Amino acid sequence: MFNIFKKKIKLISFEKKSSMMDELAKPQDAQYFYNFLTKLPNPDIVLRRSGLGYKSLRDLKSNYQVGTCVESRKAGVTSKKWQLEKGDCSPKEYDFWTEIFKYLDVYKIVEDILEAPLFGFAPITIAFETDGQYILPVQLTAKPQEWFYFDTENNFYFNSKNKEKDIIDLKNPKLLLPRHRATFLNPYGECLLSRCYWNVVFINSSFEFWVRFVEKYGSPFAVGKFDRNMTNEEKTSLLKTLMNMIQDCAAVIPLDSTVELIEPAGKSASSEIYKDLISKCENNISKVILGQTLTTDIGSSGSYAAANTHQQVRQDLILSDVRLCESTFNDFIIKVHSLNFDNTNVPIFNIYDEEDIDQSLAERDNKVKTLGVKFTKEYIKRAYGYDNDDFEMVEPSDNQHVNFNDFDEEQNDFDKMDELIPEDYEKLINPLLMPIVKLFKKERNADDCMEKIAEIYPLMSTDELEKTLTKVIFLANMLGRLTND
Repeated sequence: MFNIFKKKIKLISFEKKSSMMDELAKPQDAQYFYNFLTKLPNPDIVLRRSGLGYKSLRDLKSNYQVGTCVESRKAGVTSKKWQLEKGDCSPKEYDFWTEIFKYLDVYKIVEDILEAPLFGFAPITIAFETDGQYILPVQLTAKPQEWFYFDTENNFYFNSKNKEKDIIDLKNPKLLLPRHRATFLNPYGECLLSRCYWNVVFINSSFEFWVRFVEKYGSPFAVGKFDRNMTNEEKTSLLKTLMNMIQDCAAVIPLDSTVELIEPAGKSASSEIYKDLISKCENNISKVILGQTLTTDIGSSGSYAAANTHQQVRQDLILSDVRLCESTFNDFIIKVHSLNFDNTNVPIFNIYDEEDIDQSLAERDNKVKTLGVKFTKEYIKRAYGYDNDDFEMVEPSDNQHVNFNDFDEEQNDFDKMDELIPEDYEKLINPLLMPIVKLFKKERNADDCMEKIAEIYPLMSTDELEKTLTKVIFLANMLGRLTND
């Protein structure tokens, strides 16, 4: 068997072993690229065809619509909490990173990282100092995109004045390079602001023409009639009088002259053209940056289902931005950790929604505690973010242990509420929950009630409805237990 295997290996020639290490179909060897071209231009269509630079795209954020959407998208991440999970690193190393993150402006760095979706990539440099024992990162600074470029081999360069080529290894611990959907053909990443460029141009132009339109047709025309025997000086004087009348709404004219005010008719429909074009461009910008427009496309009628769908789209983009920030911070941790420790186990940077993580973590800890596990004060501080003065560890008494089991007969629990008089359960039930309780009490069918809950709370999100319904079911279970006692 082994002889056959060795015989098969001899059939393969490895005279040029180095050829196995070479890349197949190199970009610089393809006819698509000119051999003399080393700097790869940004393939973004708007940047290439319009001759714009990153500074022009940066100026777009001064537009009211673009600026608002950018702030809204970044706020989706900066409004969340962050934590540094210990993972498998040693307590000493975890203390090292805890101390570093105390002095880092995490949310400012998050905002710098979130420039990557807007410009395609966001170069961030790291400045280090040493205390004699450790190499410490003291400052993370976002640098302008125009200072850097890629070549045809996807190498990253700094446009240096002193060197013809100043290549930067992407693994360099002094560099973080978050990129938005970068590919082999486009290492610069997708630039969202370039998609907004023409919409901003059209908005500015439409406002300019709209203002001219309002100036021309927004007020009545003053027409002065003069006698043919009037001299040119008298005609000029009458014209000046009319111009002053438009501004000051008062005029003095000769007795034999006539002035008429003509109101422009049928121009309101024409002015709507500018308004519709501006609204369309604003919606386009919202779709590019936020992925949706919420109620801007719906109009005055509104739609609860459509708004929920649009909000879900925005949440998907926020999740994508969260992953980009987490991966960038974790890359930062790995690079700095390798400068100070031999251990490859590093803490993990995590961004989370405080309400969601606390609820799931509390449910998990409650289940683990029923198995006899006793948590330490250090774990409570680390997991829930409390300080030493916020709580005390006490042993729960027997009457504090409450075990809530699932009930299969939820319909019977609602039926047992009939035995209570209205004054009894109205005191127990939150007024916000009362409409649902009355609905279940009347309909008696959970499936039919679910269709009407959205009508009772039209402004409540799906998650809030689920939480409210959970409270009602819990209350019904408890009242059912009380009536059995």
